[in-house]
Amino acid sequence: MKGASVDLGRALSVFEQVADLDDATRQATLDELCRDDPELKAKVQAMLAADASASDPFDAHPERWSGGLEAVVDGTELVGRIIGAWKIVALAGRGGMGNVYEVERADGAYRQRAALKLIRTAVDSSVVRERFLRERQILARLRHEHIATLLDGGFTDDGDPYFVMEYVEGVSIDRWCNERKLNVRARVELFMQVVDAISYAHRNLLVHRDLKPSNLLVDSGGRIKLLDFGIAKQLQDSELTAAIDRAVTFGFASPELLQDAPITTATDVWQLGILLHLLLSGSHPFGVVHDMSIAKQLQQLAHEPEPLTKAALQATAEQAAERGEADAAALAKAMRGGLGAVIATCLRRDPTTRYASIDALAADLGNWLGNRPVSAANTSGRERAWFWLRRNRLLAACVSTVAVVLVAATGVSLWQAREARRESVKARASLQFLADTLGAAAPEQALNSEVSVRQLLDSARRQLEQRGMVDPQVRQPVQRMLGRLYFSIGDFRQAAELLDAGSKDVVPDTRDEALALADDLDVYSDVLGNLEQGAVSVAVSERAADLRMRFAPDDPEQRLRVLAHQTLGHVERDGWDACRKRAEEALAIALRMPNPPVDVVLRLYSDLGSVANFTNDRSRLIQLSEQGLAFADQHHVPAESPLRFGLLRNRIEGLLLAGRITEAEALSREAIALVEKTGGVGLTRLAVLYGTLGNSLRAQGRYREAQAVLQRALDLMPRANAGPRNIAAALGNLALVHAVAGDSATGLRLASQARDELEQAGLAIEDTFRISLELTYVRVLLAGGRWTIAATHIEELLAVVRRTQGEDSDQYAMLLAEEVEAARQARDVVNGRKQLAVARARAAGRGIPEKHPTFARFLRDEAAFARLDGDLPTAERLQRESLENLELTHNAFEVAVAQSELAQILADRRNRSEASALLAQAVPVLQRAVLPQQADLRAAEALASKLAPLSWRAAPR
Repeated sequence: MKGASVDLGRALSVFEQVADLDDATRQATLDELCRDDPELKAKVQAMLAADASASDPFDAHPERWSGGLEAVVDGTELVGRIIGAWKIVALAGRGGMGNVYEVERADGAYRQRAALKLIRTAVDSSVVRERFLRERQILARLRHEHIATLLDGGFTDDGDPYFVMEYVEGVSIDRWCNERKLNVRARVELFMQVVDAISYAHRNLLVHRDLKPSNLLVDSGGRIKLLDFGIAKQLQDSELTAAIDRAVTFGFASPELLQDAPITTATDVWQLGILLHLLLSGSHPFGVVHDMSIAKQLQQLAHEPEPLTKAALQATAEQAAERGEADAAALAKAMRGGLGAVIATCLRRDPTTRYASIDALAADLGNWLGNRPVSAANTSGRERAWFWLRRNRLLAACVSTVAVVLVAATGVSLWQAREARRESVKARASLQFLADTLGAAAPEQALNSEVSVRQLLDSARRQLEQRGMVDPQVRQPVQRMLGRLYFSIGDFRQAAELLDAGSKDVVPDTRDEALALADDLDVYSDVLGNLEQGAVSVAVSERAADLRMRFAPDDPEQRLRVLAHQTLGHVERDGWDACRKRAEEALAIALRMPNPPVDVVLRLYSDLGSVANFTNDRSRLIQLSEQGLAFADQHHVPAESPLRFGLLRNRIEGLLLAGRITEAEALSREAIALVEKTGGVGLTRLAVLYGTLGNSLRAQGRYREAQAVLQRALDLMPRANAGPRNIAAALGNLALVHAVAGDSATGLRLASQARDELEQAGLAIEDTFRISLELTYVRVLLAGGRWTIAATHIEELLAVVRRTQGEDSDQYAMLLAEEVEAARQARDVVNGRKQLAVARARAAGRGIPEKHPTFARFLRDEAAFARLDGDLPTAERLQRESLENLELTHNAFEVAVAQSELAQILADRRNRSEASALLAQAVPVLQRAVLPQQADLRAAEALASKLAPLSWRAAPR
């Protein structure tokens, strides 16, 4: 197509400058602006011609604005023609890449009505044809109740590709809402179906990019059907910003669509914001109206969007009536509660500041429907009270009783933490103050969720800040109480602020006061550790230890607490081995005590498990976590207690290391469900659990599911104010999934971001965590076939680990395994076999069982080297043995890869029938798991086509 290389942003800029000029001036200006660039000039002239047609901005014909801008075939001349099993009945419409026809079955098999999309005959570009085939494959993957289903596809006798979709009998979403006079709430509920469909598409790595009323039909049953992925694009596509794919409907085009910037899911968020604004207010947020020229549309889109409530107040009587309201004022009132903030967040010009995902948008709309505050809005206390009254109409009459119960319950739980100082006048004053502040918040609470707990704490903190004259001897204990509670719900930054203020310059006079302050300082030390402020954490811990030793030198429990808090927090200063020995000593002391402090024992089990995790000691990790959880059960620690979190996480990690993947997945899901129900451990730890779930899915080869889950983990990090280690881990996990699934570009970008996080945080290359992240980077490189860079990086890392940890370390062994993979990709048989022997010996020395996937991978490597060496019988034997081991795992993808590799060996040995049978099993699994460009899939498809070209080409993708 002509002009495909022209930057659409440049063309639009020139178009806007000349569109409103008279003919003579326009031509002279156009000649000047497009001097030495005939393709740019041709594109602008075509755009001017399209603008002169004054087409409907809500149903613009993007084919007039895409690459070639050639004459559009009328399409009606094809009525009556038979294509495949279908007869064209009528022209239904035109899309950005082809015409859409109403068709019916013509083969007599059964009666069926459908819609057929055919690429327009004026286009013969191989790039466009490939794009159309990709679109057909995209649609074939989509199975969702609110997305039109693909029924058939193929090529016409002339070689033009087509696909056939279910025929949707319905009307556009805006017309459907208006005709039925749906109120604001009903419109949002219907809109949630759209959000659900787009969320599904995003989970399948697709972005629609042309969301508008005409692409959203509602059937007679009130069900949304999303049409036309004609300009949808796989998120991994390296040509995402190509001008050929810039077919847009201008009234709904995001800034990045108009400016040739990278397209992400944020583009759909923008278009959903415009669509929701239009549905609710009856007007376009940027003032785009029918019969407006394209130039004017572009000018309007450069303005700031009109706030939703302002647009509602300007609604006509007819628009208000269509929404079930008496007038514009009533319509604006119906939208209170943050809907305007939701839409404003969708319509931020910077894509990175919109909702991080469709799920985040869905959550806010769900909050609005549930009469809860939306995260996009700064909700006042009065508004929160209004929400509470909306949710609890029956309880509203009993607010005073609720407040009394709330204060009593809160007072008891906080008072228990200070039971040893029951008679202290300052403690009683602190409790009374806290009861007053929490009581003031009572009418706003639902009493049964983490959000309610946070609102209580936030209210108490604000009340404390406002009472500037409170005695420090009352204020500081309350600050420390609140700090501990913020820590318990995982808000580490707020906890740190309160604990710092509450402990600053405090000098205890009595043993009880000193030990109470030491308890608070230990929590503060843990908070700082979670914020990755290691040095400050150690200093605070040592201050607590000094208090315990000065005021209770002969108390065994206090000595135990000192020892227990000199474990993980001191790793950077003292090293893993010293901290492990301290923790083991402290645990032995605790278990000899008749009534050991439960919190200390569980902490020690958790810390020892973390050491085992970092050293990849799978059996020890599982053993410690199970012992810790059994101790918790014996001492009746509730299932939702934050004290169990570290133990649960360690058990999941141990199961993953041991290859017990499905158990790890099940436990991750249980833990996430429990945390999301109670909110007991905070967003950072919730993100960590999502990370373990994503890794368990990746280990099963379920990459698309893993991507969605790991993206969720990464999305939680900014809200959790997570530190660089947690952010880097989330980025690294997501990077590896993208790379293995075939999107090496995204994988490398995310992995580089992860490395930058640790670099900026000052983590030296010798740091154990930094090496783990660098190992992930190596795996991303290898997944993308970049073995030369990977091999160099492996050698550098091996030198570091050899110097700092020794050749018997786990990280050294894992790097050796990746070195073998690099040699395999380089087809370096001699060095590869040497490295394989060393790697296998190291793995055996680490206690990995022979049936573990690690050894199955080594067998595949050995089989590959044998094949490269021409020893096909040995290659076949080793590959079959590898496949036998892999079939004991739950990774269908790895099994399929091994099957396709065995098929290649069999094909080399002229055993075509068994090779074809293996590929028939393997290829569909690979197609479901990874992207079309993924190397293993490409190799399997190429072999299948070679072995059975005719049947393979006829098979649907």
